[in-house]
Amino acid sequence: MDMNDWGIDCPLKWLLFQQVLGTLKTNNIHISTTKTLLEIAKHEDIGINQDEEVKRCLQYCHNIGTIIYFNEEHLQRYVILDPKWLVNAFRCLVSDKIEDMVRVSDDWQTLRETGELTDLLISRLFQKEPTLGFFENKRHLIEVMKRFDIIVSLRNSVALYMPCMMKSYSFEEFGKQFVDGKKYYFRTSWLCLEFEFLPPAFFNHILAWYIKQYDVSIIFDRGTRKERKALYRQIGVFNLDSSGCEQLVICEGPNIIALQVWNSQRSDQTYGYLKSSLVHFVVELGDHYKLRIKFTITFKCNEGDFTIHRKKMKDLLFKYYHCQEHETDHSSGDLVIPWEMNEELE
Repeated sequence: MDMNDWGIDCPLKWLLFQQVLGTLKTNNIHISTTKTLLEIAKHEDIGINQDEEVKRCLQYCHNIGTIIYFNEEHLQRYVILDPKWLVNAFRCLVSDKIEDMVRVSDDWQTLRETGELTDLLISRLFQKEPTLGFFENKRHLIEVMKRFDIIVSLRNSVALYMPCMMKSYSFEEFGKQFVDGKKYYFRTSWLCLEFEFLPPAFFNHILAWYIKQYDVSIIFDRGTRKERKALYRQIGVFNLDSSGCEQLVICEGPNIIALQVWNSQRSDQTYGYLKSSLVHFVVELGDHYKLRIKFTITFKCNEGDFTIHRKKMKDLLFKYYHCQEHETDHSSGDLVIPWEMNEELE
């Protein structure tokens, strides 16, 4: 019995089945069809005769970390018996230990520059380890990686992106690329979630969450002289509607997640729903991964650097506050009204 099982009630036949799964893993069987495992479970030495009970047992094994199994569409046909096998498949996609032919390919350069992962490149990279069966199980591996937000599909597109492979950019550098100085945008204040500690991969999940909801904005990269998706390792820009007039900017800073909306048409729009949905998702994500996530909502003026001199609600009790960055007074309402939090000041 594994230490992960400690303190959890488990039928004896489930433990017998778990031992069989462990034996398969020891024999280098990294992945199996669920159908095969259903048949094994019904063997008289184990005696789990109902398919639903087998699936509950597989879910139990998944929950304690011994296998990877999802009873969901696109995922339920296979069970990964060795979680390290999935980790090794992921390493295949991100390692730069590749043949020169792959290294100089356009697909590899695109992955390193933008995070976009083509189907052809996945095949080439998985074929680096022919004995591990990554290429033969490519479809399932992609779906599992999508489930963990290692890979994410763009909305209304077959294009795949890897957040961890996206180019790193500061917001200052990004602003020079994205914002045309001749065009004026109304900008909300920055809404910031200020964490006691922000786990390294946490922002990837948030970025993936927005990628699934909204179309990614297009920018003209002045370096390459080409259009590209406005996705970077710490930054994403999304169209809030099909007009492209409203754009959501999501950024990561040191223990900070920051939101701002750019609107080319009007300045009086409010976005309380964006604040509420982000807070809800962050709490939900922390609960899902059993993380003690603590954060405070803070604000920064719309032209300011969200990584410094943020203001808490208690700092905005008067009509004006002093902005240390710009050495002038700003309206407190300008910080909170765009996020529909002005009632909390009254």
